[in-house]
Amino acid sequence: MAKFDWYETVVVVGLVVYSISLHELAHAWAATWCGDPTPGRHGRLTWNPLVQLDPIYSMLLPIMSCWLAGWPFGFAFTPVDPSRFRKPLRDGALVGVAGPLANLLVAAVFVALFWIPGLAEPPKLNCRIFFYAVYWNLLLAAFNLLPLPGLDGYDILRPALTLQTRSTLDRVRRMGLVPILIILVLGPPLLRQVAVPLEALFVRIVPEDALRFVLYGS
Repeated sequence: MAKFDWYETVVVVGLVVYSISLHELAHAWAATWCGDPTPGRHGRLTWNPLVQLDPIYSMLLPIMSCWLAGWPFGFAFTPVDPSRFRKPLRDGALVGVAGPLANLLVAAVFVALFWIPGLAEPPKLNCRIFFYAVYWNLLLAAFNLLPLPGLDGYDILRPALTLQTRSTLDRVRRMGLVPILIILVLGPPLLRQVAVPLEALFVRIVPEDALRFVLYGS
């Protein structure tokens, strides 16, 4: 993606922030379904993005990273108590997969809207909005599926790990800023490994004229 102007930055950050909130809402719903009342007790079973988000990590960080690095990075936390799950390993994986699945569903909805005649044809504003909605939700899903402590991919992989490996990585996950630093260091290189198939998928599902308009202005 090319360097953003301020208008595109506002659109992108807004979409990323709301996509993160939907991601966290999906975790809250899944945890509740698995028997944990914690998200409900913290008021997280709501569509209101302000409730789901952290003002620093979900709002300020995406704006600053978009300005400094050219792409928005941010995250949020849903309060969950795995000890309340009916089957902790299985349910932890289900809660983990719920977030990326929500992003994939959002991307699928906007892809479907893209193909409705006259709704998002260049140079309509909807063309850019739908483009970024698909792009960033696919990217959020792929990023969160990386098998690193602190990301959903680790929770999904966790039932397949040995007890010793699981205990070690669980300790890493509880080390505050350590998993965040691991994600910042290892996340981008790992994400680049899935970038090629992700971009190939993106080219196939988004109309060609929309790709040319948003990426090249023609």
